[in-house]
Amino acid sequence: MNWSLLSFKQASVTLLALTSLAAVIELPAKAQRLTPPPPVKMVQSKEVNQEVLEKKAAELITLLSQEKYEEARKSLSRDLAVELTADKIGEIWEGLIEITGPVKKQLSSRVISTINADLVVIETEFEGETDEFIVTFNKKGEIIGVDFPTVEAIEDIAQILINSVAANDFARARGYLSSALKTEILPTRLQTAWQQIQKENGLFERIVKTEVRSGSSVDKVDVVIVEAQFQKATKEFFFIFDENSRIVGMDLTE
Repeated sequence: MNWSLLSFKQASVTLLALTSLAAVIELPAKAQRLTPPPPVKMVQSKEVNQEVLEKKAAELITLLSQEKYEEARKSLSRDLAVELTADKIGEIWEGLIEITGPVKKQLSSRVISTINADLVVIETEFEGETDEFIVTFNKKGEIIGVDFPTVEAIEDIAQILINSVAANDFARARGYLSSALKTEILPTRLQTAWQQIQKENGLFERIVKTEVRSGSSVDKVDVVIVEAQFQKATKEFFFIFDENSRIVGMDLTE
């Protein structure tokens, strides 16, 4: 679900705001050393034309709703469009609406400005529920990510991400990252990191097991540990999820 776009609910929204893991959770040493990214600083940018961004974001969601995937692809930044074919966009979108039902209408939108990006949050009414899309723009006004409503469980998301990078589908894997983390991690960075992992451990073979370490009601942060088998070794990957089931930290790219 959630792109780098896609940000999708098969492939499906949220700022990078992460507190420390709950003290009551006893994590392995490696998990304890995993440091979440710093909170995104909010700014009021005079350069942001909010009406333009809201219009571009709304048009993108409209094109997706109308199944005009090639036109939607043309509205993305060049780097993202290279990674996402029209067929792939359609596959992700159709997986979302299979669960939520088709989009009925866009209800409202707002712009959140950060240091590295501007986010347009669009409250949307689906046939079966109301949820939000988050369209992420870089400071050039280019769309570099779309977060779709998340429908999978966090353990499933972590597994999908690993299987996606193993299949060289780095754009889909990036779609599960939070909006703020997308500004730091492009598909090419995921690709480079994965190639280095396989260089050190051999080719990926399979996921051995997945474990969820739930956070407290205070920090609302969960950790998913995925143990993966490579040709030469077994390796653990740690994913930090926020309360909206978006990945706000991971050691895969470190």
